[in-house]
Amino acid sequence: MLSISDALKDIVRGNPFLEFGFRHDLFNLTKLARFLGPQIEARTQKQVQETALTMALSRARRAEPPAAGGSVSQILESITVQSGLAVCTYVRSPALHTRLAEVYQRVHARNEFCNLSLGMRQVTIILDARLISWLDKAVPQPFLYRNQDVAAVTVRFPEHHIDVPGILYALMQRVTLQNVNIVEISSTFTEITFFVPQADARLVFDTFYACFSLAGDRGAADLPPPPPPSYLTGPNGPGQGGSNA
Repeated sequence: MLSISDALKDIVRGNPFLEFGFRHDLFNLTKLARFLGPQIEARTQKQVQETALTMALSRARRAEPPAAGGSVSQILESITVQSGLAVCTYVRSPALHTRLAEVYQRVHARNEFCNLSLGMRQVTIILDARLISWLDKAVPQPFLYRNQDVAAVTVRFPEHHIDVPGILYALMQRVTLQNVNIVEISSTFTEITFFVPQADARLVFDTFYACFSLAGDRGAADLPPPPPPSYLTGPNGPGQGGSNA
């Protein structure tokens, strides 16, 4: 029969929320024991006293490593920012799909930022805000939503992270803790892009830089504060990247 301690380890292990709370000593253990009690009883197939579970939680918290600025399991390869973007969402239709495909091809040919997301009923395109007038002519139909004050913060991580639970959660958690609204999210195999208000882009960049280790860094937690980051400032700015689909 599974013990309380083993059942607790199974629940905590790999749960980013619980691991984060233990490392930062955020929990009221009595209330947490009351919350986790039904799950522990389901795993152990026996009634569990709240006091016993509270003691087990206390031991588990002491065994948890202290919080650190970065984690070896959360290493990022790069963080980049693309500013001056606009988000436009339309009702999906065959005609719209054809027009947006042409828009994407033309923007891509100019090596400018363009992100196209197809939903079941809606389509969102994100591109340089200076192209909005041209987009309105190319897509002559009403939009459902438009925001012309957006920046993209893109994180690239190693391929092996695709099998590590909680990596994307950890990134989103850091953004949420800064009270930053996520306007849109786009992801590929080893990249995830957070589209956030322009005014919050620097905060999100600095938060990721401070909370996660970058590939190639050694002993990042022991280094002095990093210099101000270099931003990708627009289609004609330094270090301009290609289109992002």
